[in-house]
Amino acid sequence: MATLQEALSIALDHQIAGRTAEAEELYGRILDAAPEEPNALHLLGLLHAQSGRLDRAEALIGRAAALCPGAGDVHANHGKVLRALGRDGAAAQAFHTALSLCPESPELALSLVTLDQAAGRHDRAAAAARRLLTLQPELGEGALRLGTSLRHAGAFADAARWLRRAVRLRADTAAAWHQLAIALMRLRDREAVPVLRTVIGLDPANVQARLNLGRALRDAGRHADAALAFRSALALDPGLGVAHDLLAKMLAVAATPAEAAAVAGRAVRVEPQATATWDLYGRMLRRSGRPAAAVAAFDRALALDPGMAAAMANRANAIGDPARIADCLTCHDRAERLAPDEPMIRWNRALVLLLAGRYREGWEGYEARWSIPGFPTKPRGFAQPLWQGGDISGRTILLYEEQGRGDAIQFVRYAPLVAARGARVVLEVGADLVDLMRSVTGVAEVVARGAPLPAFDVQCPLVSLPRAFGTTPETIPARVPYLHADPRRAAAWRPRLAGPGPAVGLVWAGNPVFPGDSVRSPGLPALRPLLAVPGVRVYGLQVGPGRDALAGFTAPPGFTDLGPEIRDFADTAAIMANLDLVISSCTAPAHLAGALGVPLWVLLAHGPDWRWLLERADSPWYPTARLFRQPSPGDWTSVAGDAAAALAAFRDAGQARRTSGVV
Repeated sequence: MATLQEALSIALDHQIAGRTAEAEELYGRILDAAPEEPNALHLLGLLHAQSGRLDRAEALIGRAAALCPGAGDVHANHGKVLRALGRDGAAAQAFHTALSLCPESPELALSLVTLDQAAGRHDRAAAAARRLLTLQPELGEGALRLGTSLRHAGAFADAARWLRRAVRLRADTAAAWHQLAIALMRLRDREAVPVLRTVIGLDPANVQARLNLGRALRDAGRHADAALAFRSALALDPGLGVAHDLLAKMLAVAATPAEAAAVAGRAVRVEPQATATWDLYGRMLRRSGRPAAAVAAFDRALALDPGMAAAMANRANAIGDPARIADCLTCHDRAERLAPDEPMIRWNRALVLLLAGRYREGWEGYEARWSIPGFPTKPRGFAQPLWQGGDISGRTILLYEEQGRGDAIQFVRYAPLVAARGARVVLEVGADLVDLMRSVTGVAEVVARGAPLPAFDVQCPLVSLPRAFGTTPETIPARVPYLHADPRRAAAWRPRLAGPGPAVGLVWAGNPVFPGDSVRSPGLPALRPLLAVPGVRVYGLQVGPGRDALAGFTAPPGFTDLGPEIRDFADTAAIMANLDLVISSCTAPAHLAGALGVPLWVLLAHGPDWRWLLERADSPWYPTARLFRQPSPGDWTSVAGDAAAALAAFRDAGQARRTSGVV
């Protein structure tokens, strides 16, 4: 009769030879005779594991491991079965025990690091990876696993060091290069871009690498290249929502709002539960002149997350319809309740209050701009206090341009009032405004931005002066002119601008960097009806990027482009002093004409800038202004038609005055 050891040997021979039924029967007989025989338990468990009976295998090998706590191979096999069952935590513990018993096993170290990485136990994974690296320093797997664990643990510099070693040892392994690229991205290292290109060269179908390349290019400020990378990811996987979202965000910076809106629209169709993408979609729709669609997008975002303050505030901004000002303010109020410490929400609410003519509340809220991260203008950090309307007699005050040139022109009207309170006024503006601003009454000194400032006691940005004076629509200091053209420059232009019929200056676009400029600027082609009015001499006063519209534009004989001859605002003022009328979009030259007291027509979008208020055809800021408002969003055709009809009447009225001898 065979001994126990002889029976085990025979059963193992059956198992090795593939005679599994015979082996299983013999292991069973051995265990009937000796239920706690660890070798039989272990080997029968392996037999069950090989045939897919994992639960039975785990029970048998687990009993064997308990009976033989010093058997590293038993604990290792127990770990493998537990891992196959999806019990990764228990499997990791079994591998830890096995590795402590068999410290020279690279297979155990690799199994352990794989499990710990998958479970997010990156410190333990790093320790196992160091063991693997010690056992197999020349293979690169240890460096790759250690670098990956360190990256997940947030030690990006150390991770990059080990991952560089990994790619030296495994230069043809895309995974190693990709892990290095991710670590470099977290370090804001520009080398991430060429490393990611290496990944894509090794693995052209790697969508994630293309997404990361787009992110790295975005972080490097290469927005157009980033958009191409995101597009390449979408070419491989058109249904990838995150790629649509990233591309839309990139196009919001690098392309037109309409293009960004189209991509964001595809993104929400792919992932309709993506709240932030609905918000982005709404913002791009608004910027591309589609406020109703934008409101609908924000409504979808709010349906998904009613507490999303940004979407509520953006909905308020998108309403746009002057007839819905109450709805707009209600949304702003809700947004402010949801995020009471968010300065952008307070500032946007202030803009609506100002548009509605609620100036006292509006000026207070407008001060929130100084707390907005990324606001175009930053606090100057002056040690001198902000003047807020108190006694200033005998003191020197610095008034300074803060935002756009139009704001400086509009609010410099307060400088004489400040001087009248007994202050010495120093005015700081952009260099192209210096000569013009020297004409302001009460200003003792005009300094170009960036030049050394004289000593001063208090300071105030020009846009904060209405608050300091407690301005309401009824108390706006609207006496014009408060700016004056240089007499010599004006005289030099006079012969050039003389002739029969009214002389009209035309400005058709603002600064394209200004958010929403595409909505507020009609562009030259839309204003062709104005150029077609006979008997009128039209002079183009457009400077800057808006002049691109002249390329390929066939202008009528009565149009003369003066843009190339305009060096600064003093030149524009000298020209305007010789004109009968200025017609402008909502941009700085409109404010200049109004400040000079020149007859002014302003062409306004349906949802205008706050300073033009609502509904009225005149402006309390500029007595010589007449406002032409879009009847519906984007309808420049009606605006141009109304202005052209008014221009013909203006021409006829001028002719009638000349005929009657009235000047």
